[in-house]
Amino acid sequence: MPKNTKTFSIFRQKAALLVLEWSVGFQPAGSVWVVLLALRGFSLVEIGFAEAVFHAVSLCCELPSGLLADVLGRNRTLVASHAMFLLSALLMAASRGMVGVCLSLAVSALGYNFESGTREALTYESMLQAEQGDKYLKFSSIQHAVYRFTSGGAMLLAGATVHLGWRSAYLLDAVIAGIGLIAVLTVAEPMRDNPEISLKTVPKALVKTVREAWALLRSDGAAVRIMILNALVGACATLTGFYLQEKVEAAVTVPALLGPALFVLGLGGGLAGLLTGRLDRLSYPKAAAVTGAGVLLCAFSARGTCLPTLMIAGLMSGFLDDSLELVSGKKLNERFPSDQRATLISMSSMIFSIFMIPLSPIFGGWFSGK
Repeated sequence: MPKNTKTFSIFRQKAALLVLEWSVGFQPAGSVWVVLLALRGFSLVEIGFAEAVFHAVSLCCELPSGLLADVLGRNRTLVASHAMFLLSALLMAASRGMVGVCLSLAVSALGYNFESGTREALTYESMLQAEQGDKYLKFSSIQHAVYRFTSGGAMLLAGATVHLGWRSAYLLDAVIAGIGLIAVLTVAEPMRDNPEISLKTVPKALVKTVREAWALLRSDGAAVRIMILNALVGACATLTGFYLQEKVEAAVTVPALLGPALFVLGLGGGLAGLLTGRLDRLSYPKAAAVTGAGVLLCAFSARGTCLPTLMIAGLMSGFLDDSLELVSGKKLNERFPSDQRATLISMSSMIFSIFMIPLSPIFGGWFSGK
C-alpha cells in the first residue's frame, strides 16, 4: 500500500468525495447519451449494442480494477478512473460512427471499473478512521443524493445540451471530468493494515487477494445472494431509466420541457435515502423482493406513451433501486475485510455487468416494440 503522505482530515475527505460525486453526476452529455445518439441517427437496437459493449468491457476489467485498488491503493485507482472519464468524453467528441462510440464507451467502462468499489471502500474506511463508522449509511446517502441531484441538474439542461450539439456537449463533459481529476488528487489514502508492497511483490499480492476474496465468498452465501439480487434489480432499473429518456423525449410535445422532464426522472434516486432506514430494518430477501417487484412493474408501465405514466415509472424505478443499492452497500461493507473490500465490491459490480450484457439489447427491443 502506498504511504499516506497527505494529512488526514475527515472534513476535507468528505468535501473531496462530494466533489467527486458532483463531477461524475454532472455530465450534460453523458446524462442524456441515449437521446444524443438517437438524434445522431443510431437506432435503439444499435444503442443497446453499444451499451452491451460497455458492459462487456466492464465485465472483463471489473475484478482487475478492484484488485489494483486493494493492492496499490484507493487514491491512485481513483486518479486513473477520472483520467478515463476525461479521455472517454474526448473520444466521444471525436467519434464519427459506431466504432468511435463503442471505443468511447469502452474507456468510460474502464473509468467506472476503477471507481467501482474503490470510492465505496475509501469512504467506508475514511469513516472508520475518523471513528464514524456508524454514520456511514447516512453519509453514503448524502453522496448518493449529490450524485442523483447533480445528474438530474444535468438532465434539466437537456434542451440546452441538445441545442449546444453533441460534440460541444462532450467537450463540456471533458472539462467537468478534469475538475474531478483535480479534486481526487486532494483525497488522502485511509490507513489500512496492508503491508507496504513494491512492484516486484504486486503479482504475489494480487494472487493472495484473489484467493482470500474467493474463500470469503465461498463461505459467505448471504453476501453472494445480496450481490446477485442487488445486481438483478439494478440492471432492470438502469435499463428502464436509459430507455425512458428516448420515450420521454418522444412524449414531450414542447422541446423546452424535455430538460425539466428528465430532471424529474432523476429525483427518484436522489430521494432514496428516505426509504433506506425502513429497508434496512427488513430482512434482505424481503427488501429485495419489495423493490424488485416495484421495478418490474415500472418497466412494464414505461413501455407506453402516456407522459405522466412514464414519469411516475421513472421516478419509482430509481427510488426503489437506489434505496436497495444503499442498503446493499452497507450490508456488504460490514461483511468485507479492508484488504479485500474493493475487490469484493468489484465482484458485485461484475455480476451487474453479467446481467446487463444480455438484458441491454432485450430491453432495447422491448422498448422499441420489436
